[in-house]
Amino acid sequence: MRVFRVWLAIALALGGSGCSQKVASIDLSPKRIKVYGIGSTQRITARILDKKSRPIEQGSVSWSSSKPDVASVDDSGRVTTKGPGRTMIVARFEKVEAQVPIEVVDIKTIEVTPPNLLLVGPPGIRFPLDALAKSSTGKPAEASFQWSSSRPSVATVDAHGVVSTVGPGTTAIVARLGELQAGCDVIVSVRDVVRLQLRPATAILRVGDVQRFEVLGFGPDGKAIEGMSTIFQSSDRAVARVDAAGDATGVASGTATIRATLGPLTAEATLLVN
Repeated sequence: MRVFRVWLAIALALGGSGCSQKVASIDLSPKRIKVYGIGSTQRITARILDKKSRPIEQGSVSWSSSKPDVASVDDSGRVTTKGPGRTMIVARFEKVEAQVPIEVVDIKTIEVTPPNLLLVGPPGIRFPLDALAKSSTGKPAEASFQWSSSRPSVATVDAHGVVSTVGPGTTAIVARLGELQAGCDVIVSVRDVVRLQLRPATAILRVGDVQRFEVLGFGPDGKAIEGMSTIFQSSDRAVARVDAAGDATGVASGTATIRATLGPLTAEATLLVN
C-alpha cells in the first residue's frame, strides 16, 4: 500500500507538471519597433509561456515577416530593415503565435545647424537650432527629434530645439532619431552685452552671390566681443535669404534688411541685390 501511494504521488506530480507546461502564449520584446535607416538591425526576444505565465525552456519559436522587402527576420529573431514601410514580424510555436509591428523610416543622417554656438550675454539667452533628416538618397525627410543637453547647468534645450543659457561653461546639444544623432557644441559666456553691430553695414551683390555678415557685441566698457552667435533674419526672403552663420544669398533684385538679434538687442544692415 505504501509503494502504491508513492507511485500515485509521483504520477500526480508528473501529470500536474505536464498540464501546467502546456504552451499558452509567446511573450515578445520589444512590443513595437520603429527603425530609422535601411540596413539597420534589431533583435526581438521571445519567451514561450504556459497558462500561468511561467517560461517553458524546451523548444524555440519560428520567425517570419509579412513583408520581407520591408524587414526580414532570421532564426534568432534578428530583424534587418530592407526598405521603407510597415511589416509584421510573427513568432510561432505549435499553434500559438505573437506579432510585433515594425515601421521602417528611410533616414540615414541627421544634420544640426549651426554645429557650434558661442552664446554671450546674461542667463536666459535663447537660440533656435535647426535639425534636418536626410534619406539614403540624400533627400530631406520629415522627422520629430528628441533633444537633450549634456550639461543642463550650462544650457537647456526644449522639444523644438530652442537652446536657453543657464550658466557659464560648455555643453553638447544633441538631436536624436532612434540610434541616429547629431549635435551642436555650445559655449556659454555670461557677461553683459549692451550693443550689437553688423558688418558690413551696407552690401551690394548679384543674384546668386553670397555675402557674409559678421556680428560684433559690445560690453559696458565699450570693448568689442567677436565670434558671438546671434539669430539672423532677412526682412524679405524673396530678395535675400540668410542662414544661421550670417551668409546672405541674393534671390532677386531688390533691397532687404539683414537683422541680427540677441535677446533684446538687435543690429541691422542693408543688402542691395542687383
